[in-house]
Amino acid sequence: MFGSKSVTSTNPALSKGMDRLTETWDTARGAAAPRLEAARVAVAPRLAAAREAVGPLVDEASTRMTPLIERVGPAVDTARTRLRDDVVPAVTAAVENSAPVRAEAKERAGAALLALRGQQRKVRRWPIALGCLVAGAAAGIAAGAINRRMATPVTPTPFPAPTPTPTPTTTQEEVVAGTTAPYPAGQSSSTTG
Repeated sequence: MFGSKSVTSTNPALSKGMDRLTETWDTARGAAAPRLEAARVAVAPRLAAAREAVGPLVDEASTRMTPLIERVGPAVDTARTRLRDDVVPAVTAAVENSAPVRAEAKERAGAALLALRGQQRKVRRWPIALGCLVAGAAAGIAAGAINRRMATPVTPTPFPAPTPTPTPTTTQEEVVAGTTAPYPAGQSSSTTG
């Protein structure tokens, strides 16, 4: 099985055990053979006497039963045929159809027995929770892999450099006065005074 060598030739302890078993068997057979022969010789006359005493009874029973067997034979064949063709398929179908009902009855009987003892059936929810956790992790890994494959690489664009704001040009007179006029040159407001 494991090569060309047998198991007994590769394991010396097993080989030694097999040799001892063979020696023990030979010794037991040699010791029991004369006793078995003596028992055979002692029982032979009794068996012959029993055969001679029972022989005529068996012959008489056989002659009485032969007509009965011949009458019952066709009925037995018909019963055997009906059993094979009608009953066996019906029983097989009944067993198959009643499997869910039998399973429910077994479960209910177990629950009733626990209720009589005052115990409750242990409900293990951690396998379901663990299965949901593993399924969620697998879905997350798959979604991440698909998202990475489908996404185009995004290169970051730098922020635009701020543009300098133009400073309003002021005349020398406005700087001296310290104010700038909100109106175009040459117009004055009515509130100034």
